[in-house]
Order: sequence, then C-alpha cells, then structure tokens
Amino acid sequence: MKKIVAGLLTFTLILSMTAGCSGKTKGTTKKNEKPAPTEPVVEIPDTPTVKRENGKEAIFELQNAGAGKTAMTSEELNEAYSEFIFSLMKRCAEEANGENVLISADSILIALEMVAAGADGETLNQMMNTLVPGADNGAAFQFSVDRMNSLKNDSLQIANSIWLNQARSANVYDDYLDYVVGHFDAGVSVIPFDANAVKMINGWTEEKTKGRIKELLEDLDPNSLMVLVNAITFDAKWQEPYEDAQVYSDVFTTGSGVTKTVPFLGSTESVYLSNDEAVGFIKAYDDGKYAFMTILPNDASLDINAFMADMTAEEYWEFWNSRETFATVQARMPEFKSEYAIELNNVLIDMGMSDVFDESRSDLTNLSKTNAYISKVVHKTFIEVDRAGTKAAAATAVVAVEGACMEPEDVKYVICDRPYAYAIVDMATGLPVFLGTVETV
Repeated sequence: MKKIVAGLLTFTLILSMTAGCSGKTKGTTKKNEKPAPTEPVVEIPDTPTVKRENGKEAIFELQNAGAGKTAMTSEELNEAYSEFIFSLMKRCAEEANGENVLISADSILIALEMVAAGADGETLNQMMNTLVPGADNGAAFQFSVDRMNSLKNDSLQIANSIWLNQARSANVYDDYLDYVVGHFDAGVSVIPFDANAVKMINGWTEEKTKGRIKELLEDLDPNSLMVLVNAITFDAKWQEPYEDAQVYSDVFTTGSGVTKTVPFLGSTESVYLSNDEAVGFIKAYDDGKYAFMTILPNDASLDINAFMADMTAEEYWEFWNSRETFATVQARMPEFKSEYAIELNNVLIDMGMSDVFDESRSDLTNLSKTNAYISKVVHKTFIEVDRAGTKAAAATAVVAVEGACMEPEDVKYVICDRPYAYAIVDMATGLPVFLGTVETV
C-alpha cells in the first residue's frame, strides 16, 4: 500500500533595516548546474559571492573543536534531539484548535541547520541548544548531516535548495555556500526576487513533493536576502498488504463527538506497545527501515492534541521501549488524509531560538557581510494512509503464521476508532520522522 508523506520548511532571511546594501564584490563565482527541463530554476552565470574575511570561526571550522564539552554518544544525541521533537509537538498541538496536526521535525532540523551554518555567537548557541540540547555546536551539526544521510532510501527522498536574491548575492559568503552545498547537497539558484520568484520556488517545491504541496510561499519581500527550502517526501508500500476483506466501513468518532462512517483498515500485527497511558501497534513498510506506529490513549475522553502536548520525550521513549515483538495484535485504523501548515516563528522563539528572529540581535555574520535575520519559518505537511497496493500476497502469509503462534488469551486489541496519534518511525533509532494526530477523518 502506498503511504505518501511530504514535509516542507522554508526560511526567508531578511537584511536588517539598519544595514545598508554594500556594493558587489567580485569573489568566487557560483554557477548553477543546468536544471532538468521541468526544473523551474533560472541559470544566471557569473554572479559573484564574496570571500569571508570577518575574523570569525564558522561552524564548519568548529566541527572538530569539541567546544570543551564531553562527547555525546549516538544514543545520547538521539535522545537530545527527541527533546526538540516533543517540545515542537507540544507547541503545535496546543494551537491545534480541534484539527489534525502533522510535523516533520527532520525537515525543520535540516533547514534550520542550513541557516545556522552562517550563525555565530549567542545566535548560534541558541539555535543549537534548541535543536540538539546539550551537544556542542560542532557535534550538533554533524548529527544533523549524519541524520539526513541516514534517512535517505528508496522510500524517503530529501531535497534542499537555496534561492539567492540576484540583487544581493554579492553579500553572501562563498565558503558558507560551499559548506551547505557540500554537506546538505543543496542546489543554489540566483534569481530576481520579483513577482515570478514565489512561482519559481513553489514550482520547485511542488516538483520535489510530487505535487503534494503546491503553495509553500504566498509572497516574498523583494528585499529578502535568500530563501532556503527543505523537502522530505515519503512513499512506501506496506510490508504486509491489506487484502480486500480487510478493508471495510466502520464508525469513527471525532474529538468533538461527531460520528463518521469511513473506510477502515483491519489487520493482525505482531508488535504491540503499551504503558499506563496508551496502547499502540507497529505496521512495517516493505523497505524494512520505516514503520507506522499508532498511539491510542487509554482514556477515550482525552483530547488527543492535549495528550500529545503533554507527552515528553522521556514518555515517548518509555512507550517505544515497551514493544512486544511476538504479540498478536488485532489492529484497526481508518484511512485518512491530512494536510497541515504552520508559521513557526513564535514556536521557535518560545523554545529558546529568539535572537535569529530579532533584527537587532541576530548574528548571521558567517553567512553574509550584511546584517541578516530570519523573518519567516513556514512548515507544511501532507499525509495519506489508504488501501493502495493491497494485492501484495506475501504479507498475508506472514500474518497467518504470526497469528497461529499465539494463544487466544494473549491477543491484544488496538482499535483506532477515535482520535489517536501516529508516527512514521525510523526503526533503527526509534525517532519519529513524522509525528501527527488524527482528531478527525
């Protein structure tokens, strides 16, 4: 069955109003690679950037410095990053207003790290401490690069791009661009920030997300310095497909008490999760790396977004570590489709990343020779869970074998006919790549 998820994030870095526009300085020339015929990118050769000679150490010079802190293990870095994921989810869920929520913290991490590569001082410290709390700056950057590379496979695609304002590209440091291009595989385009710029950036986003997110940006200030975009697209089949007999109509009760008759997917699964607060099941995708995990509160009266707003990283790991891998789980969930959009400025400021949004305090001096700050962070996501591809027969045999191995009294039930949470989980680490709620279908 095809599962389709796309997560997007964009940043617009605006020149400080107190900073004048310096004249163009001829430096290292950045030429765009010739785009594919469908790529909405204009190639403008011989557009200069500038060599950085500001006397400051950039993040790519600090990565091996250690910053005087004790090195963190991979497990500790994962746990630190999960603090960011659930702090972010808390704030988004608190603003849900009865709607479904869906975030891709990895999309946000990658895009913010691309920006932070040009940060310095307290701005850099705040960004890193928000994204990977407790890690030194160099280690936090390496974590983001390593995580991005580890996520990629046939099911999950990642694309990054940097869009420079043609009128201001000479203010951008060439070694900053070299770092982001080299470590994040970002494409760089130099375009006029005119009425066509939004159309071009949105066109790139639509292409990279296979048409699932069409309008990432609504407008763009012509005085902006650059826009950085990350796109994550997930597309995978179930390892154990649903047969026609496992797809049926049933009633889902929304958080507001409204009942809806919708298509449900029923299956017997072998991984069960439970603690004092919730139960869930895991259903694997055929790539062997990712899986769909549900989190169904035991208390049916709880608001699912309030439940997820209260969930801490520690509670998530407790739930994840409760996995019973040889269970028999009678699982039910509705087919659903959800889209989500949020402007994250206030969320990130509340999480401790304030200076980079403040014109007078932002320190992106390793990115540009002019003062710059983030004016807007937009995050949009899309998910669709349905019955497509249910004719793969091999998975049915696996379900039958698993079910035959258990005694009837050991059967577990996870019936998601009311609001629940879910995650697309990286099985190697347990970290959710996408994390969302189904308040309504």
